[in-house]
Amino acid sequence: MTDTAAGETARAERGEGYAVNAPYYDLIIPRDHWNAVAAALADVLHEARTVAEIGAGTGFFTLAMLDALGPGTEIFAIEPARIMRTGLVARLSALGPDDASRVTVLPEDALAADPGTPLDAVVLLNCVMHFAPDERERLWRRWAERLRPGGLLVVEAQYPQRAEDVPASVVPGASLGRYRYETHSRAEAVGDGVVRWINTYRTLAGDGLVREETAEFDCHVISDETLYAELAAAGLEPAPTAPTGLHVWRR
Repeated sequence: MTDTAAGETARAERGEGYAVNAPYYDLIIPRDHWNAVAAALADVLHEARTVAEIGAGTGFFTLAMLDALGPGTEIFAIEPARIMRTGLVARLSALGPDDASRVTVLPEDALAADPGTPLDAVVLLNCVMHFAPDERERLWRRWAERLRPGGLLVVEAQYPQRAEDVPASVVPGASLGRYRYETHSRAEAVGDGVVRWINTYRTLAGDGLVREETAEFDCHVISDETLYAELAAAGLEPAPTAPTGLHVWRR
């Protein structure tokens, strides 16, 4: 059985999944790629004033949107995993009073959270793979209904596009003090439309290994064609142009 988004939250509470990943999260993210996504997101959302971010994690994109979209924007950051939400709140607590007043953290999952106001945009990055097909049907309809007419739903293109093994690769991370960090990542096809990502987080001093920890995540494969069909069924239409790597749909 694969883990749903709610299952990942439960696993984190048991010390698995994101509980392993979280202490390394901001050190091992592919920062150049994420900076490029943040810039593209700012361009797509330049007219948005009320945004829901589903799966906010530790707040990298939350903060990027706050900075880029200006003082008239309000963001609802949705993060059900307690350990990830701890990082999110810690990051946001450093904001000045004006910026802090513009972001609200919601601890419910994406199928229960409700900002209580119509939205100009809904953003889902690095989280859709945790939703099974029947959950995604509810997910898309729930958030499409909360968009104002003309509002946008933004989700990144998924990888891989088929349930297949992904060869091992090393993703260099950041350094902190005397240590540097990197991720050894691979995926195995484990079922119909499911891959298991196996991520080993390594802490190194020079070339010497200090420690390593591994987290596994069962993820649903969502091809571009599947995503297109699901979003269309939810009553959304593709925006005429979208940055490379992002799918942008309009109510």
